[in-house]
Amino acid sequence: MNKKFNFIFKIKKVYKIILYFLLFVVIIFFSYFSIPIFFNYSPQLIEKSFKINNDIIIENISKISYRIFPTPRLRVSGSNFSLKENALEVNESEIEIILNPINILNYKTLDYNKLIIKNGSTKINIYKTNKLLNYFKKNKLKIFLKENNLVFVKNKKNLLKINNSTIEVSNDNNIGKLSVNGIFLNHKITFLLNNQLRDGSNIIIKIPELGILSNIFLENKNNLNSFNGLINFEVLNNFFQFNFTKEKNIKINKGFVKNNLINLSFEGEVKLKPNFFLNLTFEPKILNMEKLFPIIQKEYFSDNSDKTEAIKKVNGFFTFKNKFYGDVVFENGKILFKNFKLGVNNSLLLDAKIFEFGRKGKIHFNILKTIEYRKNSPKELKMSGFMVPSTSDIIFQKVFFDKQKYTEEQTKNFQKKFKNEVTQKNLGNIFNDTKMSNFFNNFNN
Repeated sequence: MNKKFNFIFKIKKVYKIILYFLLFVVIIFFSYFSIPIFFNYSPQLIEKSFKINNDIIIENISKISYRIFPTPRLRVSGSNFSLKENALEVNESEIEIILNPINILNYKTLDYNKLIIKNGSTKINIYKTNKLLNYFKKNKLKIFLKENNLVFVKNKKNLLKINNSTIEVSNDNNIGKLSVNGIFLNHKITFLLNNQLRDGSNIIIKIPELGILSNIFLENKNNLNSFNGLINFEVLNNFFQFNFTKEKNIKINKGFVKNNLINLSFEGEVKLKPNFFLNLTFEPKILNMEKLFPIIQKEYFSDNSDKTEAIKKVNGFFTFKNKFYGDVVFENGKILFKNFKLGVNNSLLLDAKIFEFGRKGKIHFNILKTIEYRKNSPKELKMSGFMVPSTSDIIFQKVFFDKQKYTEEQTKNFQKKFKNEVTQKNLGNIFNDTKMSNFFNNFNN
């Protein structure tokens, strides 16, 4: 009985020792991490530490407080924050400096490798994204931004704004990383930029609700004024891809566009200075204009059309080969179609011009068609007039057959016949080879 009592007593004694030890550890733990509460962390100390250790400029600090949980950290309120050369700027934010627990009692310096920035707004200059990522290649500091409004800036103008964003900027295994999740135009967006030391930079953009997925790869080159890359873009089952080389201008090759109406390849050049100018050559394999033209009518020739401003900003020269041949010139909001060869055996020649879009927009045209009037007796049919896409009407103003001008009544009859046999209230039918061939083969009957 005594032996049993002694055994129980010894067990209780061991438990007490363990309990005292744990209590001692807890007291030491809380004492160790509580001591910095009594330190005087001045704005000057933080500003100096950021400047020396990480090339960071921090200003306008209004309040500094120490927090133990969830890990030891300093909370800095009301500050403005910028990296070297203003590659990243944060205004009116609250910064949490995650301290290194090992050196927490060294109150004369700050030992940290992670910053959490809450609220405020952040600006990233798109011309300095490489500098931003190169900064994190050389610097192990990690930056996380939460509930932040992110703005991408070009030449002091806002290009793109992502609200309520969560941002991570870091360097792991010599890979610079910029990750953004937020709201863009009321839709969730994910933006990921990886910069690898040897290979290059990879940019991924996702907007799932709009069916947008973009993947851009830029090769690293020693010359900062030139670079190569690949762009792969998908939006609502429309696929775009092309390789490009940027030197003085941007050269495009091995490009293609593909959806259920279009399958074409393209190449060419894009000039950025002194003005934006496109010079592209397209080779269609599939181009279903019967279905595509009604979409163009709706998008660019209606009261609700809001895309015509984009056309006004395009200047360039498009050349089409294969299926049909011709040139399209975009010039200060006008579009000119020159020397187009359409139809079976490219037997129809077309020149056209568009000066205005929207409901009042018209497409003015001149058409030349060679007709096999009798065996071995070709004759020319010339037509001029305009289309009104908003109402799906075609107006013929002049018609010449074998150099003889149609009278006003003959022109009206020609127009009525074309409307009944070809367009039938659908301008897309003018690209139906069967309808067009039947009309021209029998128009004079």
